[in-house]
Amino acid sequence: MTDTLKSICDRCTHLRKPDLDFIPPEFARQRQIILRDLRELISAASLENEKTVVILAGSLIESVLYSFLQFQQEYISWRRGSPFQFNPNHSLANYVGVFNGYFRDVIPNVALPDYIVSYRNLVHINRELGLSPGACSNASREMLRTLEMLLGGLSEFDEPIRTADPAQLVMDFLRTALKSFCADLRRLVAKPSS
Repeated sequence: MTDTLKSICDRCTHLRKPDLDFIPPEFARQRQIILRDLRELISAASLENEKTVVILAGSLIESVLYSFLQFQQEYISWRRGSPFQFNPNHSLANYVGVFNGYFRDVIPNVALPDYIVSYRNLVHINRELGLSPGACSNASREMLRTLEMLLGGLSEFDEPIRTADPAQLVMDFLRTALKSFCADLRRLVAKPSS
């Protein structure tokens, strides 16, 4: 049996109690918008409104990436070896590509799948007509899970990456990798033996 949107949302701790410390204080308006949209997403999920969940979750993924990448320009420039200028008019596909390209190895367990862009585009009827009848239902569930994964990964930052100091970047990577390893180890130890 397929999970309901409500049951998925009930298990998503980062959606219900988001830690948005990765968004700096100077982006207070962006934080307010994200929090408002998360409340609306949870409400839509509890009512099993699949299309609304797809649209809101896609908008939230874009909002989170927009805020995060805008704040991480210095780090991305360091990784590229050339200046990176955040473009607020780029698409979700661009933000996903930039995020995966520069943060996949720094934020473990958070690689954004390309299909979230296609799912978000189900807002357009011509896109939905080209897919199977259950596409919106599947998309709504995957978008919730992807947003939960993204918020969870970003919430693990103790301090946002703002430095171009290679030693600090290595320490940040090792600290994050160790946290992930310890979490995996705890899950393995907690599993009942068969």
